[in-house]
Amino acid sequence: LLFAAVPLISAQEFIPLYPEGKMPNSKGMNLKEEIRDERIYQVGTPGIHAYFPAAKDNKGVAVLIIPGGGYVRIAYQNARTAVAQWLNSLGISAFALDYRLPTSSDLQRKELAPLQDAERAMRIIRANAKKWNIDPDKIGVMGTSAGGHAASFIGTTSEDLVRIGDEVDNFSFTPNFMILASPVITMGEFAHAGSRKYLLGENPSRELIDRYSTERQ
Repeated sequence: LLFAAVPLISAQEFIPLYPEGKMPNSKGMNLKEEIRDERIYQVGTPGIHAYFPAAKDNKGVAVLIIPGGGYVRIAYQNARTAVAQWLNSLGISAFALDYRLPTSSDLQRKELAPLQDAERAMRIIRANAKKWNIDPDKIGVMGTSAGGHAASFIGTTSEDLVRIGDEVDNFSFTPNFMILASPVITMGEFAHAGSRKYLLGENPSRELIDRYSTERQ
């Protein structure tokens, strides 16, 4: 109901996460985006869709939105419209993430890709905080379902998964706060089966389960 009351907005900018030829954990394949039924099944260019509030309303706060989809798809529609609209109405800058899915044929290590993209997205927001009139100490992450797993991972880990040798590497990927909606937290006994399967495989080792269960951080 809150979302319905907010006027429709459009993304002001799409920012790729990596310079050409610098995407980590890639075999170098040139994949095209695949969208069906308002869901992304293959991401061609990982990046963030930026939505900014009116200058007079800007509170200097930003949120990285990581949509869910069980790590097999990205349910992007609400993230780019309803959620971003709502955040903008509160004077908060919103950035909706298109992250690489573990099902991509381009990946060298499939479980790392969505988490690398989430860390890089946070760094890009911090690196541009002054330009976008954002307080670098007021940048949070919001994730739903499998997106909640990626959000909680970057919010609880100190493990740096993505460095490509540019200035953005120098900024922190740790969010100042987290908003988690029905997040996938554990990868153990009570995991969401689909998210675990697509991220870690059919029979993940105990080491993988422990590493990617964010309640263990």
